[in-house]
Amino acid sequence: MTDKKTLLFVNDEMEMGGVARVLNTLMRALPKDRYDIDLLVLHKRGMLLNEIPEGVRVIEGTPFFNTVDEPLKELLESHRWRELFSKIRLLFYMKTGLIKGRIVRERKKILSKQYDVEVAAKEGFCTIFTAYGDSRRKINWVLTDYSVRNYSSNHMTLVRQALQKIDLNIADSQKALVAYETVFRVQNGVAIHNLMDLSILDRAAKTEDVSVRDSDTPNIISVARFHPQKAIDRLIRASHAALQAGYPHTLYLVGGGELEGELKALVSELKMDNVVFLGYRSNPYADIRKCDLFVLSSLYEGFATVNSESLIVGTPVLTTKVSGCEEQITSPDYGWIVDNSQEGLNEGLIHALRDRERLAAMKAVLKDYRYDNSAVLQQFMDVL
Repeated sequence: MTDKKTLLFVNDEMEMGGVARVLNTLMRALPKDRYDIDLLVLHKRGMLLNEIPEGVRVIEGTPFFNTVDEPLKELLESHRWRELFSKIRLLFYMKTGLIKGRIVRERKKILSKQYDVEVAAKEGFCTIFTAYGDSRRKINWVLTDYSVRNYSSNHMTLVRQALQKIDLNIADSQKALVAYETVFRVQNGVAIHNLMDLSILDRAAKTEDVSVRDSDTPNIISVARFHPQKAIDRLIRASHAALQAGYPHTLYLVGGGELEGELKALVSELKMDNVVFLGYRSNPYADIRKCDLFVLSSLYEGFATVNSESLIVGTPVLTTKVSGCEEQITSPDYGWIVDNSQEGLNEGLIHALRDRERLAAMKAVLKDYRYDNSAVLQQFMDVL
């Protein structure tokens, strides 16, 4: 029997969000008899630390990396002066290119062995960290659409230099792959969809913690961080437009974040009594399953995992035209793709609400929906 392959995944933090979730799902699915897995969290924080799979060894970054995931503006506005100094120091190292040597020195303090494969679980700083390490194979995981939002725009030269040392770029959709290769002028990429946690079906079926109520009007749901990228304000306005057009419904919003106060103020300003804020839920799947429609209102994505999760539990999706959506909504029975604008959301939601019998028929079809997780896992194992 051959020795197990040693893997190192590198992430900046483990806050609630798509990157940490799909990373935990992948680490949980990789066969433990074939892989010995370590996870380096450069700034060890986030509620998804609690969901790291058993058997994965967690390594913490040095204090040098404690502001790697902290926005400079946020540190300044909150008067966190010590952290602000650390962030400015980190940016100085990046702007001057000195970060390359500093990464080599910091890695020696953190890591005690050479890995067969190292994966930057979030493109950007993690890419640079992985590039200047000594792992035998280096992979960069791209989880957003760089044609819409370039998170590395302030450090293009540094990232392009780092990518010359990366053996493979994995993007979570074909569109995201093309965008990344175009922006950074690389060609060593492959598209692999996100692995799904299929236990959500059991969790949806077994939980008794369901907030969505039976109703004579359609129930709509969205699950997201309340962050500008997710554009929940557009969904609220689309809901208001549908009410004004004579299509009553209840809109359930699962999540939380920096814009929660603004979103609640918008609901109050529009005098809407059909919007229910459910807060953060680790298991929203029973609520998704009970609803007539899931809506994704994002400005941009890579491969919106939550769209596929909704299909898996049997609820059709209305999504803005973001990267990956055309690889998910592959049948008219699965949902609708609408123009990525306020007008597109308004018109799409009204169209969906116009025919409740159609929504019911779509849910009936989705009882037979299957996500080919085994094929996705095999694709990952083929490149690791």
